[in-house]
Amino acid sequence: MKLVEENNPILRKACEPFDFNEPVMDPYELAEGLHKLRKEGGGVGLAAPQVGINTQTLVIGMGGFETEGVDDYDQVFFNPTIVETNTEQMYMVEGCLSYPGLFVKVKRPTEIILKWDTEEGSECEEKFVGMTSRILQHEIDHLNGITFLQRANRFHLQKAQKDRKLSERRRNRIEEA
Repeated sequence: MKLVEENNPILRKACEPFDFNEPVMDPYELAEGLHKLRKEGGGVGLAAPQVGINTQTLVIGMGGFETEGVDDYDQVFFNPTIVETNTEQMYMVEGCLSYPGLFVKVKRPTEIILKWDTEEGSECEEKFVGMTSRILQHEIDHLNGITFLQRANRFHLQKAQKDRKLSERRRNRIEEA
């Protein structure tokens, strides 16, 4: 399992539902592999299409980070569906493991109610708020073939792309020195 590059067409394709009767792979192994890559990349979320697997599965978590006051929290979601959002929306800067070095301001609802299946295939429903809500929305977009670039307005996207180019130039100059 490895991350696909940002120009890979799977990132713009809606994924097939995870079928517990004929799974693309063992749900526990899939969850473990996604969490491992997420942690190695320093991310808080990762969706199956980001590793080239066409199925509606994502993981989120804070586990593995040396952040004071942040509990280990790793969770997997199979076939997640947002059933409700609140009307309050907020801008926040988002990054993505599939788009290294690109940080874009995106406006999203601050709360969602989500339905999903566990590794065992049991259905759950829960309300998520704040950062967890944002991470889930970002990763669910991946499952639907939507990238965070499509959620950004043109000004914020152009600024982020310019900032990434400047950062790459600085990094190259440092490496050359």
